[in-house]
Amino acid sequence: MCPRCKTTLQIPATMDAGKVKCPKCELMLAVRAPAGSTVPINVPPENLFDSLPGYGASQATPPASVFRPSGPVTVYEPPKPSRKSKGGGSNAALKIIGTLVGLGVLSIVLCAGGIFAVGYLGSRHSGWTTVSYKGYTVNMPAGEDRRDKSQQFPGTTVHELTGRRKETGSQYSLVVADLPAAIDPSIPIAELLRDMRIRLSNSRPVTRSGVDGMAGTMQSGVGGIEGSDCEIFVHNRNLVVVMYSPYSEIQDLVGGKREPRSHESELDKPSEFFDSLQFK
Repeated sequence: MCPRCKTTLQIPATMDAGKVKCPKCELMLAVRAPAGSTVPINVPPENLFDSLPGYGASQATPPASVFRPSGPVTVYEPPKPSRKSKGGGSNAALKIIGTLVGLGVLSIVLCAGGIFAVGYLGSRHSGWTTVSYKGYTVNMPAGEDRRDKSQQFPGTTVHELTGRRKETGSQYSLVVADLPAAIDPSIPIAELLRDMRIRLSNSRPVTRSGVDGMAGTMQSGVGGIEGSDCEIFVHNRNLVVVMYSPYSEIQDLVGGKREPRSHESELDKPSEFFDSLQFK
């Protein structure tokens, strides 16, 4: 047995006394074999240490194939946000702004219905007075029953001149609104009215001073006075609306207590009002 590493050595019986090197710690040992006997000594085979597992980096590293996908590599890319077409955005903006314009114009027309106290001062037609307003000329009922007002809305300013026929209580309005820059003034008037959510019954084309427009009876709209006759034009980036509101249609709006005149239309002469419109 090696005194240093305690390894048991097996020495052939035929070996004479001599020295032998310990296979493990390489210590030189003096040995003497007894004659005629073989002492079984368990000596590990020379390759004992070769069978031990190694701890080098080469064995600690997994094979490269473990980390390789069997198929092609697909790199994920997040989807790009979709782009809206310019035309669609413009149409949406047109409808929004058109609705605002419609709201502005017609809400002021509606407010005009409550301006005057209704009274009857005579049974004969009191005549007309020609007035110029924002570059446009129109006949209004004679007398001082007129109101002029302006109001700011997003992207536009709305101006309105309103007059009242004293014999009947009916009202006449001339509205001039600046078209916002986003609105194309060349679009058909019917399309513009549709975007403004204005519906006219008995709608028909009309021309005044060489300017084409649309005429009819107000059926529905944002703040519109149902039953009013109107003509609507686009001129020099202005939306021009002339409207006749008979007392029989606005009686409840203005708080009228008397019944409408039986010959209301004869006293009001709305056709003369519309025919008088002149563009600058």
